[in-house]
Amino acid sequence: MRWQAPRGMHDILPPEVARWQAVEGRIRDLARRYGYQEIRTPVVEHTEVFQRGIGEGTDIVEKEMYTFTDRGGRSLSLRPEGTAAVMRAYLERGMSGWPQPVKLYYIAPIFRYDRPQKGRYRQHHQFGAEVIGSPHPAADAEVLSLPIRLMQDLGLTHVEVHLNSVGDPQCRPAYIAALREYFGRHLSDLCEDCRRRYDINPLRILDCKVDGCRRVAREAPPIFPYLCDACRAHFEGVQRHFSWLGIPYAVDASIVRGLD
Repeated sequence: MRWQAPRGMHDILPPEVARWQAVEGRIRDLARRYGYQEIRTPVVEHTEVFQRGIGEGTDIVEKEMYTFTDRGGRSLSLRPEGTAAVMRAYLERGMSGWPQPVKLYYIAPIFRYDRPQKGRYRQHHQFGAEVIGSPHPAADAEVLSLPIRLMQDLGLTHVEVHLNSVGDPQCRPAYIAALREYFGRHLSDLCEDCRRRYDINPLRILDCKVDGCRRVAREAPPIFPYLCDACRAHFEGVQRHFSWLGIPYAVDASIVRGLD
């Protein structure tokens, strides 16, 4: 038998470890400067954590998670991202009783059942930051600015952030109805996955990478006219903070990745 790592996984050998440690050190220094504390959550969580946190209709949950049943009959999954696990820990460990907001960061392996290709694996290493307990747009702007500051610290330039808003539970339904009305006229042009998304969550059609779906999505109505006053003010506040921070950004109505 030829011994080798599972497809899409990789080893980090001693000559490479020093470079990883250098980058991780920069991350920790940056996070501490901004007042973030490190959190380490289990590699394995109950599958429901991700179904509820990411969304049952998402590609991550339906196609990309490593899920198995343990000997006790419980459905468990390797974490495909960090936010849902951090929120589970925040709630379970009583962090809502800490002084708010709680600012956490993590450097952790995550697992996605993607098609392996050059520079893309099934085991990834993710730096993430969360500010929990603050409704202020400055908190969102700060979290979004951290990876930009990290790239600047590492000598990377010409980085631009793309921003969008998906509203809140009060104003989002009106936008979803508008998307459903629009995409309903183009169902025959959508891929099989997007025809299914049309019923579950048409927002996800905006994120499809199939050429035909992308052409249709380019003409879809943007969310901005549907935002309530509070969401519009919040989104404009995030943009103002980016301008104050001197970080280049572009408003992009097609950005819908993340939590459903």
